[in-house]
Amino acid sequence: MPGQVLEIRIGEKLWLDGQSWLIAAVGPTSVRLTSAGGTHRTAAIEELMQSATALGGPIDGDADVKALGSVVLSGLTKGQRDRVDREVDVLSPLLTAGGGTRRNIEAAAEELGISVATARRRLARLQEQGPAGLVDPRLLSDTRRSIDPRWDEACLGVMASYVTASNPSRQTIIRKANAAFLEAVPDGVVPSRTSAYRRLTELDKGRYTFGEAKQRRSVSKRPQGVLGQLRPTRPGEYILMDGYKLDVFAMEPVTMRWVNTELTVAMDLYDRSIKGIRLRPVAAKSADVASVLFQCLTPQVWGRGPEATKGPFSGVPEHVVLGSEGVFPDTIVIDHGKVYMSQHTFGVCRRLGISIQPAIPNKPTDKPALERFFRTLRLSLLDQLEGYKGPNVYERGKDVEKGAFYYVSELEQIIREWVGEVYHRSAHRGLRDPHLPKVDLSPEEMFNRGIEVSGLLRLPAADDLRYELLEVAWRQIQHYGIDIDGRRYDAEALNLYRGRRSDYGGAHAGKWPFHVDVDDIRTVYFQDPENKAWHPLQWRLAPGITAPFSKDAADYTRRASVRANRHVDPQQAVQDLLVRWQRDEVLGRRDKVLAQRLATQEDVETRLPARTDDESPDVIDFMTRRAERDADRRDHPSDLDVFERYYEKHPEGGLEVFDE
Repeated sequence: MPGQVLEIRIGEKLWLDGQSWLIAAVGPTSVRLTSAGGTHRTAAIEELMQSATALGGPIDGDADVKALGSVVLSGLTKGQRDRVDREVDVLSPLLTAGGGTRRNIEAAAEELGISVATARRRLARLQEQGPAGLVDPRLLSDTRRSIDPRWDEACLGVMASYVTASNPSRQTIIRKANAAFLEAVPDGVVPSRTSAYRRLTELDKGRYTFGEAKQRRSVSKRPQGVLGQLRPTRPGEYILMDGYKLDVFAMEPVTMRWVNTELTVAMDLYDRSIKGIRLRPVAAKSADVASVLFQCLTPQVWGRGPEATKGPFSGVPEHVVLGSEGVFPDTIVIDHGKVYMSQHTFGVCRRLGISIQPAIPNKPTDKPALERFFRTLRLSLLDQLEGYKGPNVYERGKDVEKGAFYYVSELEQIIREWVGEVYHRSAHRGLRDPHLPKVDLSPEEMFNRGIEVSGLLRLPAADDLRYELLEVAWRQIQHYGIDIDGRRYDAEALNLYRGRRSDYGGAHAGKWPFHVDVDDIRTVYFQDPENKAWHPLQWRLAPGITAPFSKDAADYTRRASVRANRHVDPQQAVQDLLVRWQRDEVLGRRDKVLAQRLATQEDVETRLPARTDDESPDVIDFMTRRAERDADRRDHPSDLDVFERYYEKHPEGGLEVFDE
């Protein structure tokens, strides 16, 4: 097969890097080349295999280059391939020395049922191209190109304009594509209606022009070209962090409000195991991110009771992880949300030596493993819970919030148990050993493999690590203790520092730092500057609270306590409500509903004069009003028996109905 073999020997000419070269010398691993202009160069054998072409053979960009034989043969059906193999068996003996005689060619043509001339042409193609030369080119030609490619370009341009717009109809896209095509090609022919619809379906594949708008916008933000990928080599090298608005309504236990919740998750990219979660009503805060970071550094219990699952640390060989506190993350990939980019989060990571790598905004492909986890959580657990509302308003049921519900703390506990008992023990198609690519591993098994291969990076958690992750409040130490948001804390540890200024400078010069856990404000923590010991300071009202009392609950209680007209006299409340109706100042939801109902009723004061009690001039005398109403009814007898009295006087009569 001439042109398909590059012979490396002295005196041969070849084409390399845009010019002709003559082989002057041949070595074991390289050759010496000389150009017509007298230039000399040395080229490796590997370089010639990749870039060089024999002169007289096909070169890159040649229009006559045929498809690879393997591609042509693999595109045939079984029947077509059998016919080609039969022709090869018959014609191959004719290529041997002395086999291509006229008598042999005629015998082969008769056996194949073709003419002698056709047999000679197929024999030549077999010699030049191999078995692929015997394939009819029409079998692999594209038979669907009846539509002008320029119409496809116009259609793609129209669909691209609807990425951020509302969903269009297919006929709208076709109509605009036809107009754009005819404007660019006045003499062009637009496809028929059926062909246009069929072609539009092909072009829209993967674009979701007629699907969910959110998914369409997400797909449009995918990077073009080759997708990069973080390739961790051991557990703890990359930790992904992100938040997710749960598709389940929950009840806030203190305020008794229906709330949405946001789940903050930290995932190890190496084994897809969950290192920490935090569920917060409405929206996450920087303290929640710090709490999840702390969970990443300490073993987590994903359940209740002494037999609860202990995350990916269970089942690890004892000699590897004996006494270890956890895998310390090197790099954390975070979202661009305010809570992730806060000074609190940066300060904690800087203190612990963790590198922060923010993801690109509005690009879900930067954290695909977490996005897939959120989908698994919704399909595997959330859609089976009470209060599930669906991922969007189109899939939401009616009056979901009126059914059963879970408190926020209960919902978080359910998710933690699901992570430990289901997720960590389920096989993932994305977790595979390169040596056994067909075996799917679970996060626990992948963690075990990573520890066996690379060993565990041990970093015991420091005693003050928990306090490092709490929020700091700067206060003066008074004789009664300290005051934080209206709550007073005190302990004997403050005795030496009451009324004294601290040695701290900066924005809070002279004040003392106190660490506050926003999820349990019953206790704050103070570090003695002399011996560096930590002391808890108890809130004075804490003995009356048995469960953790969060800062959000305290803020709600404080707002409720200072709200105007919180405790009122019932009679005075009625009068105030009537005044607000007249002034159009009904702002509460219940007041608005009641006002709308009364607005559809007839005003009583326009029919009857109002009388008031002399002792209480501002209160209506309902007893007097009732007596007047009864007297008014007696003055107007009922007319319900009018038809009976009419028939008694006119027994032969009847009623005539006029239909105009």
